[in-house]
Amino acid sequence: MPATGTATGLRLRAPAPGWSIDADVVVVGSGVAGLTTALRCTAAGLSPVVVTKARLDDGSTRWAQGGIAAALGEGDTPQQHLEDTLVAGAGLCDESAVRALVTEGPHAVRRLIATGAHFDTDDSGAISLAREGGHHRRRIAHAGGDATGAEVSRALVEAVRAAALRTIERALVLDLLTDEHGRTAGITLHVMGEGQHDGVGAVRAPAVVLATGGMGQVFS
Repeated sequence: MPATGTATGLRLRAPAPGWSIDADVVVVGSGVAGLTTALRCTAAGLSPVVVTKARLDDGSTRWAQGGIAAALGEGDTPQQHLEDTLVAGAGLCDESAVRALVTEGPHAVRRLIATGAHFDTDDSGAISLAREGGHHRRRIAHAGGDATGAEVSRALVEAVRAAALRTIERALVLDLLTDEHGRTAGITLHVMGEGQHDGVGAVRAPAVVLATGGMGQVFS
């Protein structure tokens, strides 16, 4: 295949899409971020498509062993969580991002529970909260001990399947589609192996959400 130079190096030209589908939003990635986004889009009346490079539940989310920190305990507040996080961050935190995290965290955990995730509980049936490094209060929720990620992934995957959301598995995204004004118009992708869609195709949508992870510093 011919290649053209770009600012990031060589770029291979893929064949023209042999099939296409339309959506309101295309979500790339099927971890906790991608599946949550797709479910929230559905709740808002939008039609999303989830694209993932392997199976729906094969991402990194299910391997996360740590718990989820949120101000869920009696007497705890997002402000206290914010202060603990900024101290532990030693000046490296983006305070606006931390504030969003601690403020929205409790509701996000409750939404996971409503979705079907089962967190460890104490004898009274309340979420069992642990106190861990950097926290002055007990605010770490676990599921199955060190299987928090697996339980969150299970609940989200089941919710996506129960809602019959459109998904495309074993697909690699090739490029971003744009319209004549340079605005996002979807993606092209290559489905590997036999399935509902095969080979190079396109998902046409006015919004694309990249939820492909960042732990490995894929993005600069």
